[in-house]
Amino acid sequence: MNETIEQGLVAKYSVVRALALIGDGWTLLILRAAFHGTRRFTDWQEELGVPKAVLSNRLERLVEAGVFRKVPTLAGGKRMEYHLGEAGLALWEPLSAIFRWANQWTREGNQSQTWFHHTVCGHDCDLIISCDTCAQPLSPFNTFAEPGPGAGLEHRIEAHSRRRANSAARHGEQFLGSAEAMAMFGDMWSPAIIASAFRGVRRFNDLVAYLRIPPLVLSMRIKELLALGVLKRKSVEDSERFEAFHLTRKGLDLFSYIAMLAKWGDRWCDDTTGVPLIFNHRTCGHEYTPVFRCSVCGGRVNRSDIKLLGTYS
Repeated sequence: MNETIEQGLVAKYSVVRALALIGDGWTLLILRAAFHGTRRFTDWQEELGVPKAVLSNRLERLVEAGVFRKVPTLAGGKRMEYHLGEAGLALWEPLSAIFRWANQWTREGNQSQTWFHHTVCGHDCDLIISCDTCAQPLSPFNTFAEPGPGAGLEHRIEAHSRRRANSAARHGEQFLGSAEAMAMFGDMWSPAIIASAFRGVRRFNDLVAYLRIPPLVLSMRIKELLALGVLKRKSVEDSERFEAFHLTRKGLDLFSYIAMLAKWGDRWCDDTTGVPLIFNHRTCGHEYTPVFRCSVCGGRVNRSDIKLLGTYS
């Protein structure tokens, strides 16, 4: 493990690959606006207050990743619009999971409220993350992962500047709904720590080795995640006494986001060697790809079938 750290290599993980692209406050705000119809550079600047250099950088990265495609405006000339590409449209699942969690946990007394409307059955509903084979709900307790054909090591991906992310938090709290939501999703490392906890990596030194995250950064993020109530400290007695960080109920409810992020990363951040992890559903005994289903009719939900109802839509 120490040799791996010295070489700057980490285990391949599609969640981390995806977070390297969208685990950033400004990127989330840009994507949210795009799903609401924003397509022009000047419109993003006006709506979000994003610095020109930052917006240019984020759009360039997103175009390179296939999330956006540049299209000439109807007026002609050199002006371009940024339309969501296939990879961008596929982000509706992790973004919906963010929307659900933000409404569910950042407003008191609304734990049982529904935040979506399913146009196919006509009911307000919740989105239930489900197995694509048996249609039964998925959870951290009835799923497990094993190495896939693309398992191995790769160079650690650098995160976006946290200083710039703090700037996004000041401008964008109204769009994600709270400082909590921006702190949770507007950063690469916080979701990566949560994803690692789902995989059973819970000790400080193990997190440093698994993610190759600087210890000072990890210490700061854990402090924030404890304050958010998504992690809790737990003393464990083994051959020695040590402290571990376990997911709370609030943290466990991030499973949908992490699962959908892994799905997106497997599809759009592939290095041609295959998926790093294969996910299995204990209930039916099959490999699974997560899908959303309507909590009322049980039907599979597609992007065009759903409308957002919450405060932060």
